[in-house]
Amino acid sequence: MERPYVICHILSSLDGKITGPFMRTEAVGELATEYGKYRTELNADAWLYGTTTTKEFTDFRSPVLEENCEVPEGDFVADDRAELYYISVDVDGEIRWESGTFRNKGRMPAHVIEILTASTQAAYKAYLRKTGVSYIIAGEKKLDCEAAMKKLYELFHIEKILICGGGIVNWSFLQAGMVDELSLFLAPVTDGSSGSASLFTQVSSLTEGEPVEFLLRETEKIGDGGVRLNYLVKTERQS
Repeated sequence: MERPYVICHILSSLDGKITGPFMRTEAVGELATEYGKYRTELNADAWLYGTTTTKEFTDFRSPVLEENCEVPEGDFVADDRAELYYISVDVDGEIRWESGTFRNKGRMPAHVIEILTASTQAAYKAYLRKTGVSYIIAGEKKLDCEAAMKKLYELFHIEKILICGGGIVNWSFLQAGMVDELSLFLAPVTDGSSGSASLFTQVSSLTEGEPVEFLLRETEKIGDGGVRLNYLVKTERQS
C-alpha cells in the first residue's frame, strides 16, 4: 500500500508521560526548544494529533451545528496543495474550528484535515464544509488507521507525517502498522503523577494488539540531561 512515511515525534518524562506538572519544569523548557527545532528539521508535510490534544490547542470550544443537514457521501477536499497540513482524529465530531487554517505561535500556518468515520454526524460534516476544513472518512464506526493513511497520501499527496500525540492516537497507528520510526526526546524529570497521558496508551474498547519492538538507531545527549533517541519500528523481516 502506498502511504506516507510516518514518524512518531514525542517529548516525554523519564516515566513516559507526555502531559503533567513536569512540563512546567526548566528541564523540559530547554528540551522543548530542541524538540521544536528538530520537528522543523524533519521537514514533514503534515502533523497529526488526537482529539484531546487538538482540543487543548482550540481551547476546548464546541462546534455550533445546524440541524437537519445533508451532505454528500465520502471525503471533502478543500485544499490539496497546502505547504503544511494539521491532521486531527475526531471521529465523534467534537472540535470547533474558526477556519480551515490552523495557526499557532512559532509554527507556520497549516490547512486542517479532520479524520472522521462514516458514522460521524452529518451536521458536523456540513459544519466542516462551511468552515473550509477538509475531512476524510476512515472506517465505519471505529477509526481505520490504514484507510486514513492511504487517503492522506492519495488525496493530499502527503509523503511524510509526524504523529505528535496523544498516547491513544500514537498507539492506534503504531498497532495498525502505520508507524515507521520513533523520535523520542526524553526529559530528565518525572513528577510521579498518575492518570497523565503516556507515550503509548491502549484503550481496550478501541484498540487491542501485541507488543511492538523497536530497533535503536541513534542517540544524542541534549543539554544537562536530556536525550534524543531515534528508533525504527521492528518488522517481521528484521526479526
